[in-house]
Amino acid sequence: MEIALGTSGASNRGGRVPRGKVPEDPAPSYNRGHGRQGAHRRLPLSAPAARSARGAALWRRRAIATGCVTAHLALATPVGAHGLGASQLELRTEGARVVGSWSVPTPDARVALGLDPHAPVDEGRDVLSRQAALRAYLVERLRLEADGAPCSTDPAGAAAEWVRDQDSIRLGFASTCPAPPERLAIECDLLFDTEPTHRAYFSVVDDRAAHLGVFRSEQRTRTVDVRYFHPVAGFVELVREGIRHIATGWDHVVFLATLLLRAPLSRTASGWAPRAGLGAASREALKVATAFTLAHSLTLCLSFLGFVSLPTRWTEAGIAASIFAAAWNNVRPFLPGKPWMMALAFGLVHGLGFAGALRNLSLPTHARGLALAAFNTGVEIGQLVIIALVLPLLYAGSRRRAYPRLVMGSCSLAIAWLGAMCTLQRALG
Repeated sequence: MEIALGTSGASNRGGRVPRGKVPEDPAPSYNRGHGRQGAHRRLPLSAPAARSARGAALWRRRAIATGCVTAHLALATPVGAHGLGASQLELRTEGARVVGSWSVPTPDARVALGLDPHAPVDEGRDVLSRQAALRAYLVERLRLEADGAPCSTDPAGAAAEWVRDQDSIRLGFASTCPAPPERLAIECDLLFDTEPTHRAYFSVVDDRAAHLGVFRSEQRTRTVDVRYFHPVAGFVELVREGIRHIATGWDHVVFLATLLLRAPLSRTASGWAPRAGLGAASREALKVATAFTLAHSLTLCLSFLGFVSLPTRWTEAGIAASIFAAAWNNVRPFLPGKPWMMALAFGLVHGLGFAGALRNLSLPTHARGLALAAFNTGVEIGQLVIIALVLPLLYAGSRRRAYPRLVMGSCSLAIAWLGAMCTLQRALG
């Protein structure tokens, strides 16, 4: 193809412009950016500049034409690959068995069988009629190892099915390992040889958690740590988690300590008076602890089982507000009832906080009731330990006349300020 460049001295097939003469514009042209109104007639161009402008226009027209032809050829050329490539591999450990399924788009399944991926939709009949070959393809390209020992995959299994809403083929299988795996290694070569961009998303569900990941052409092996739930060991573990939560959850500890500040005292017409003996103070503290336990256990169960649900921000702000209310009530009593009644009312909010902490743990999928009981037991043990450590000190201090104002009053004011600040911070985000 011959291209004439619009430079000085080059030929012009549309007619030569006499030297020194400027061609007239066929229509008025305006040049923005000059003059006060931004629309003035373009200044006449010199002969070399005019030829250069016409050459640039010629280049633009030819570039546009070339782009149109290229796009036309690209659209007219048949696509060599089907362009799909995302399957789902689901595994579940059951002792020494690994039960799984492979969900693959129908065009990808056709590629695996050497069929035309662009065949018309026929509800996957062409693939389902060859499911034995597809199952053999799966067994050959999916290998499992339990702690270094290979697992055998049964080529026979439930009949494959076509999933209408996804236009995919679902194929079930089962593998048997020499022993229940502690570390399960998965090697996946599904479709990577024919479709390098294929992605095989996988999930491995054990007794405690679901492990998620993806296989790619450059990463075909993954290893998963399998976790099991043993009733006795699991119960002890979750009891420890409950103790740890009450010990590290400062807001629960502060709320309980605020109610315990007045346990060694009784309210009289003339003010505060010490209770008669450690036994009386202990009974008052036990009432508070029991009411708090009943309340937070109720909402813990309801929330954990899905019957009650509140936004986390509301729950956390409510816990902080309960701290402020309990502390300020020690300074200026404004809430009716006794301390155990406040523990019963505000404990409902604290139970929602316990439920949020419990949901964050790795729990057994088939023993949620046992997990709930173990965690709550740990919370109660931690609560009783706090009372056993704090109450004797408070009782000893309450024998002094300055305790109501100096100890209970000052501590309650500081706790009320802390509760108010936390309430605002949590409520406003």
